[in-house]
Amino acid sequence: MYSLMLRAAAGLGAVLLTATPAAAPHVDPSIPGANVVDVVALDYAFEMPSSIPAGLTTLRLTNKGKELHHVYVVKVEAGKTANDVMAWFKAGGPPPAWLKPVGGPNASMGATLFTSTLDAGKYVALCVIPSPGGPPHVMKGMIKEFTVTPSNRKAPAPKADITLTLSDYALEFSKPLSAGKHIVAVTNTGKQPHEFFFAKLVPGKTPMDMAMFAENPNGAPPGMPMGGITDILPGATVYLEIDVPAGEYGFMCFTPDAKDGKPHLAHGMIKQVSVK
Repeated sequence: MYSLMLRAAAGLGAVLLTATPAAAPHVDPSIPGANVVDVVALDYAFEMPSSIPAGLTTLRLTNKGKELHHVYVVKVEAGKTANDVMAWFKAGGPPPAWLKPVGGPNASMGATLFTSTLDAGKYVALCVIPSPGGPPHVMKGMIKEFTVTPSNRKAPAPKADITLTLSDYALEFSKPLSAGKHIVAVTNTGKQPHEFFFAKLVPGKTPMDMAMFAENPNGAPPGMPMGGITDILPGATVYLEIDVPAGEYGFMCFTPDAKDGKPHLAHGMIKQVSVK
C-alpha cells in the first residue's frame, strides 16, 4: 500500500537529498497584516508555536538541519490528532475525509515564505521528504500538532504582482516572471490537489532532467531547490514570496494523480521558465 503524501514527496526528496542546506539568511516578509510564524526545521523536528491566532498567516520556514525539509500542513477534524495522521500515513491509501491539506512552504536552500488565511481549528504539520536511503522524516518524528485559535484579527487581502495558476495539468503565470522580488498568488483551479516545486537549473539542463534525476539521483543535481508550496485543495489561493535571480527555472508538480498514481508532471504539469 502507498501513502499519497509519501509518493508526492518521494521524487522531490530524491532531488533535495543531494544538496546540503546552507544557513538560511533572515528574510523579512512583506505582506501587510500577516501574522509571521517562524517554523524552524531540524533533523527531525519542527520548532514552532503550539498555538497561533486565526487569520492571515505567514509561515517562515528556515532550516537548521543537515537535510532539507518542507512543511506539509493539514487541517484535521475535532477529535483527531497527530497520532491519527501517523496511523493513516503508516497504513497508506488516499487521504481520509477528516484530513484536508492546506499547503505550506516547500523546501529550498534558503528561507521560504508561505502565506494563507488559516481558519480556527486543529492542524498537523509534517515533513514527508525521505532521508537518504531511509524513511520519510515524519517516520522519524517530524510531525507536530498546533491549534489555530479564534481571532478577530483583520488584515487586507495580499496584493500579488503575479499569479501562478495550477490546473489539471498545467502551471501558468499571468505574465512573464522577471528577476527580483515578487508576491505570487498561487491558485488551484483544477479538480485535484496540487503543489509545486521549483529549481534554478544548471545551464544546459531542463525541467525534465530534474524530473528524471528525481527518479534516479545519480551524479550532480541539475538544479538548485528554490522552494514552492505543498499541496493545496481545488479552489484554494495562497501566496508565496520569492526573490529570483535571472536564469532558467524548472517548475513541476509531484503530486500523484488520483486516476493512475503517476506524478502530475507526467501529465504535462512541468514547465521551463526564463527569468530575465
